[in-house]
Amino acid sequence: MKAKIIPAALFALIIVCYGFFITNKIDLTTTDLGRHLKNGEIAVNSIFSDQKIFNQLLENNFYSYTETDHPFINHHFGSGIIFFLIEKFSGFQGLSLFFIIISLITFALFFELARKNSNITIASLTALALIPLIAERKEIRPEIFSYFFIAIFFWILWHYRQGLISRRQLIILPAIGIIWANLHIYFMFGLFLIGIFLTEEILNKTLKNREKIKNLFLVFILTAFSFLAQPNGIKGVLYPFNIFKEYGYKIVENQSIWFLEKGGIISNPNFLLFEIVFPFLILSFILLFFINRKEFSLSFFILGITFGIMAFLALRNFTLFGLIALVVLSYNLKKISERINFYPELNKKIAPFSFLIIVSFGIINNQQVIKNENKGLGLSFNNNASAEFFKKQNIKGPIFNNYDVGSYLIYNFFPQEKVFTDNRPEAYSISFFQETYIPMQEDEKIWKEQDEKYGFNSIFFSHRDYTPWGQKFLIDRINDEKWAPVFVDQYAIIFLKRNELNKDTIKKYEIKKNALIK
Repeated sequence: MKAKIIPAALFALIIVCYGFFITNKIDLTTTDLGRHLKNGEIAVNSIFSDQKIFNQLLENNFYSYTETDHPFINHHFGSGIIFFLIEKFSGFQGLSLFFIIISLITFALFFELARKNSNITIASLTALALIPLIAERKEIRPEIFSYFFIAIFFWILWHYRQGLISRRQLIILPAIGIIWANLHIYFMFGLFLIGIFLTEEILNKTLKNREKIKNLFLVFILTAFSFLAQPNGIKGVLYPFNIFKEYGYKIVENQSIWFLEKGGIISNPNFLLFEIVFPFLILSFILLFFINRKEFSLSFFILGITFGIMAFLALRNFTLFGLIALVVLSYNLKKISERINFYPELNKKIAPFSFLIIVSFGIINNQQVIKNENKGLGLSFNNNASAEFFKKQNIKGPIFNNYDVGSYLIYNFFPQEKVFTDNRPEAYSISFFQETYIPMQEDEKIWKEQDEKYGFNSIFFSHRDYTPWGQKFLIDRINDEKWAPVFVDQYAIIFLKRNELNKDTIKKYEIKKNALIK
């Protein structure tokens, strides 16, 4: 009985710990979720009734009045449909719960793979160390489906390699590919995983695995073709390789640790954790290669190094690296400990000590996360207050808004109002960001030129925009007599142009300058 209770208790502890890290209320004002919900609403309402609108959703940046016809491949519209339907029938709390459930299932699949490749002690210690890294991406995004499908691909391919499932179950992979290609751009990692396991079988090339090579090659081809089952066909399949060619705006999640740390742009406790884990993972490969080369796994090596480099190059890949590292590091530690023959001592004496060190480090390094007051389900407190004020006062556009708040405005105001920009760099030309959006916040002359061109009536800005140009622009507008601040909360600030249309609202709600500048 004890042999079953302890592993179950450890697993429960780890799941609760991970659940705590990822349970956060939704902040629509600076995330992409609002736009995904609007994508889903438009897709559901037009997919069968208005093909023209549906095609615009898939191919053009029609949320913006500045670059409405800029070509754009909506590679995640399917996620929007799922999010929209869940929110429609169960609200934002249901959407939060859905995210948590999918995340926990994904984590459980990776954890079970880690346990099968080591044991409950090593897998548990590794998981506890990696949970903050795995929980880096706490927002509800289409990428949760990619994590989930990568877990399924990894699970099926590993079990097939071990001879624990039959070739018939491989057909699940191309079936998933049809869905995945319409949910998130990381669908190509499905092929990557199949390719890794296929390569390892080819290099082993024994009589026993000829059948496996043939079956994996066939499922590789079928999965590749399954990705064509999306509205954009071959263009959509190739889009993951082209998306960054038209990125005219740097966003934090796509920057490297080196860049973010050197620039002091953000403070993130996971930077230190990654800088410990990735070198430790590399060291484990080196040790395993020299002391137990027979057990060195080529597929695990490629996975660990590839996703480690990806995480170093872009913050957005921390979660994916953490999940892969959970399995790979557990395997390496198990094989190393067996070879140097101190495994019994590890289990009895070192494991509890390691547990205390990992938990203590986690608490010290993640105090900000632990003390976060935004824990819970549904929307953050007063998250829609600024949009409700805008609607209640019947404020009109054209709206000038910053990059961060674009999706929030799309969710609340489209189609009555379109946005100046939103948080999709690929949906706007490079020249738009480099020659218009950023310069007009830095240079008053350019701002006046653009104001004259578009005739802005209102400004809706996330004041948590910490870009140099964003902060300068806010100060300039506060000091600009032509504009009156009429609303501010912890998320956003609204300015109205002093004109006949806005005079009543300004008279009633204008905020004095000294109340804003402190």
